[in-house]
Amino acid sequence: MNNATSSQEPPASALRGIASVIALALLCVALLLVYTYPADPTPEIPVAAGFAAAGIALFLAARTMKTTPAEAALNAKIRLTRRGAWTAAAVLMSIMTAVMMLAFMRFDRQNYLPVIGMWFGAMACYLAAFSAAPPLREDIRRWLRGHWKECLAVAAITALGAGLRFHKLGDLPRVINGDEGWIGNVALSTISPPLANPFALWENFGGLHLQIINLAFVFLGVSTFSLRLIPAVAGTLAIPATYLLARQVADKRVALFTAILLAVSHTHMNYSRTAAVGYIQDTWFVPLELFLLLSGLRQGNRLRAAAAGVLMGIQFAIYLTPQIFSMMLAVFSLLVLLLFRRRLSGAGRVLAAFWGALAVSIIPQAVFAAGHADEFFNRLNTDGTFQSGWLSLQTAATGKGVSEILAGRVAHAFLTLIAYPSIDFYGSFISVLSLFTGIFFLIGLALALRRTLRLNYLLLNGYFWVGPVAIGLFAIPESADSYRMLMVLPAAMLMAAIGLDAALEAIGAGWNSNRNLYVGVAAFILVNLFVFNQWAYFVDHAGKCRYGGDSQTRFASYLGRFLATLEPLDPVYLLSDTVYRYGTHLSVDFLSQNKSVTNVPDAIDTIDPISGDILIASPNRIQELLDWAHRHPGGELEAFFDCETLFVLVYRVP
Repeated sequence: MNNATSSQEPPASALRGIASVIALALLCVALLLVYTYPADPTPEIPVAAGFAAAGIALFLAARTMKTTPAEAALNAKIRLTRRGAWTAAAVLMSIMTAVMMLAFMRFDRQNYLPVIGMWFGAMACYLAAFSAAPPLREDIRRWLRGHWKECLAVAAITALGAGLRFHKLGDLPRVINGDEGWIGNVALSTISPPLANPFALWENFGGLHLQIINLAFVFLGVSTFSLRLIPAVAGTLAIPATYLLARQVADKRVALFTAILLAVSHTHMNYSRTAAVGYIQDTWFVPLELFLLLSGLRQGNRLRAAAAGVLMGIQFAIYLTPQIFSMMLAVFSLLVLLLFRRRLSGAGRVLAAFWGALAVSIIPQAVFAAGHADEFFNRLNTDGTFQSGWLSLQTAATGKGVSEILAGRVAHAFLTLIAYPSIDFYGSFISVLSLFTGIFFLIGLALALRRTLRLNYLLLNGYFWVGPVAIGLFAIPESADSYRMLMVLPAAMLMAAIGLDAALEAIGAGWNSNRNLYVGVAAFILVNLFVFNQWAYFVDHAGKCRYGGDSQTRFASYLGRFLATLEPLDPVYLLSDTVYRYGTHLSVDFLSQNKSVTNVPDAIDTIDPISGDILIASPNRIQELLDWAHRHPGGELEAFFDCETLFVLVYRVP
């Protein structure tokens, strides 16, 4: 009887949610008026009180709303749905995020946590709009129950990859390069404007990205380890993220091969152990986004597609590459609607959920970019093929046509994977892919191209080729191609895994024909690749003192590390010259926390140090300091070697 009565009660008004959200928005505006005012908010209090009163009144009224016959007719007419209400709330909250950001910028607020909270709230509301779809959490639980052995294998591979990326993270490479020091100093500045704003940009690094690095400094202290922590975490996350994409594109065996190849890749390890290259973040963001979108298309799951869009929206606050991948996915979406719409139920709705999520997520970033276009397009303006004037200079200098030059640039970007050495931010004479990985990659590339008209391979080809095409057409210098191609390295590893699986089948060791032989040959190949990659990184690279690019960069890092061991007021004199001196590399300031150093370009006898003063000799003046120390015995000498070369000599005056 009670159930019957309950079922006949009028349902809650569909307008109730919208009214509640508007009420909360009014309250937010009220507090925003007084919170952002720099000193005395008295002039704003009457206006704020009006907004607050209206918000409270609307919120209380919303709690009593019931569906009346008139409203039911209105709902039917305008199709007012739960999904529409959540989407409207998401849009409103994202707009409010942008408004709050502008207000905080106006008054130089340093704590943007309310802005970040509102932003994540907007994205959560958008995801809630599709919560009626099969929950992602339930999908994961069901998959785990049926594939626990596979999960253990992926966990083991991820643990191996994490070990390789975190092993002596603060000590290998032995030095930090100039850009790492620069980024470290900029990250420390995010406690104040302008980079306190998570949507601000510096050299196309997002404010949010830099703030996360600074968070590591807050909890772990300022050190080389904490500076490199976030890239190492990103490199580790890339392994399971790429596995998920490979599992969706191919099968379990290929996915496991892909995860192993990425986990042991010498290139991926290097860029997971340096903060200088933001592209490492792409190696987990993009595979995860593409996995969610592809699986969403196949299953008609709009929640997954919306999650992919939200992730890409967050990625816009990390680094510049979402600008590239969003254009690639726009082309992919169009091709899906043209070629696969009949075979994919609800493809249009799934894609709409993805693009809607991205649009809602990037409203604050777009508002910032609209007012700071130079910062949003910073890298294109400075390192762009067209904007920098490089292309016109090349055509004039070489006499070649534009198409020939650009084709050469695309070819060069592609060939960095298998032919050219990885010098910039690495210092390795080995290409991005090792020899045998490169062979399997070429086989997999050919197979992927042949299967382009399949949905999964269409996405894989788009994912890979957007790298060399975008880099070749729009970016310089060519020496940077090797680390820029990092953004599509997971796709290259997936193609290499496809090639390895196909090669095993071609030699009669296929999975279906002889599983024991398949496992044995595959294990032999993968173990050899593991050994080669570890030798390439830990012995041939990290053990040869080439990281940093030049001796000045390496000297600056040794200098900064030593200065960090001193007391803040210890006087320090550096016997400098035109090559080695203090003030050329921000890595010194980052590592020493801005320890003061006095350059001494003249002879050491021109200074009159007292007891306790620190004298440091740069490489070209080590003998001069040694001679002076012999004439003034009793002090403490300390030597620092770069591999086997005496690089820095320190003398504490007795």
